[in-house]
Amino acid sequence: MSDRTDLSFTGLTDEQAQELHAVYMSGLWLFVAIAVVAHLATFIWRPWF
Repeated sequence: MSDRTDLSFTGLTDEQAQELHAVYMSGLWLFVAIAVVAHLATFIWRPWF
């Protein structure tokens, strides 16, 4: 295997790492949006305070 000096300790190039980060962040925002909607729906149904 050739020694590539442009790779980080993860084995990804900078472009690959940025693409992975973008996909991860979009998934995180989707999860947060679903969680907020679920909490609001639960609070409307049965307020906890």
